[in-house]
Amino acid sequence: MWKKIGLGAALIAAFVAPAALHGVGATPGPQASLTAQPAKQAASKSFVPVCKADEVVDTRPDPVWVGSSFAHDNCWAPKMPALMDGYSATREEIVAGMNVTDRYMASADAYQRCISDFLAAQKARSAKAGKPVNAMLITIENHRIAASQENKKKADALIKVAINAFNELGSECPE
Repeated sequence: MWKKIGLGAALIAAFVAPAALHGVGATPGPQASLTAQPAKQAASKSFVPVCKADEVVDTRPDPVWVGSSFAHDNCWAPKMPALMDGYSATREEIVAGMNVTDRYMASADAYQRCISDFLAAQKARSAKAGKPVNAMLITIENHRIAASQENKKKADALIKVAINAFNELGSECPE
């Protein structure tokens, strides 16, 4: 009889112990990620999320290798246009920003063509030598093209935000 009572008590203790131990623990300290400023985080790491209520697109910078020449392809990504505050910009600044964005788009297209031409030359060289093309090279170069396409979308969205803000400021529309 004592064996059955002891066994029952052991089973109950086995079920209760994990729940009791789960409640015991160190008290959480302040969360550094919530108190740190997003701009400082973004400057230190390229993939830290930066969330702002009024921001339309993700403006985190790409890793440096995306824009640099890779495998001596001599293809360099153009620099993204600077952010514009449409609420404080003049008409001339908005027009200049539109021109900068247009030049950026053309430069990004040239950058993507450069990468495509490099890949085509590598494939031809590999075929002539009878060797397989380095799959990692193709993957990385394709990523660089995809990043450039995304940056073109970002640049377009950013100038549209600045234009809309500029137009909103002069429209005297009620909020």
